[in-house]
Amino acid sequence: MLAACGTGRGAPVDPRRYEAFFLWPGVKAPDWLDEAGEVYVLAGEVRHRAGRGFVPLRATPRVSGPALWCVVRVERLDWEEGVYLAVLRTLALWEQAGNRLVGLQVDFDAATRGLGRYAEFLADLRRRLPRRWKLSITGLMDWSAGGDAAALAGLGATVDEIVVQTYQGRRTIPGYEVYLTALARLG
Repeated sequence: MLAACGTGRGAPVDPRRYEAFFLWPGVKAPDWLDEAGEVYVLAGEVRHRAGRGFVPLRATPRVSGPALWCVVRVERLDWEEGVYLAVLRTLALWEQAGNRLVGLQVDFDAATRGLGRYAEFLADLRRRLPRRWKLSITGLMDWSAGGDAAALAGLGATVDEIVVQTYQGRRTIPGYEVYLTALARLG
């Protein structure tokens, strides 16, 4: 994965210059990752097909170094009660294992026109999530250009952070700085 960080236009990215990382299931963490500030760890998925529930993708980690975010990749927002319970149980298990658990990150590609519904879902999730855990989401750059201001404000009032995806596939999107500048107006 790190080999793909070379852009062909200069030196490869030195990951040790950064503090936060995302870790996919099945990828062996490099030794230096223990020195990271935070690691976003993909724990499971809520897939498109209803009734599938929460699908775990890894065992409960036991990490003494960095703080952890439990990441759930989400393909649908119509969660049954069992999905909420499974996600909350996973968070509790991660914390009970001795990890410094920051909270939950929802990785969902919310369409810009669907931000109102997404904000409602997140507000409900936030009510269910114990206050000791933060709520993070991934965000798309085009929210800055076409996102409804009220829906975006709803997101901002609900989540603790938005990690904006500045890539498509394995490449950084050219000119991503313009989108980030536009997002800054949202506060």
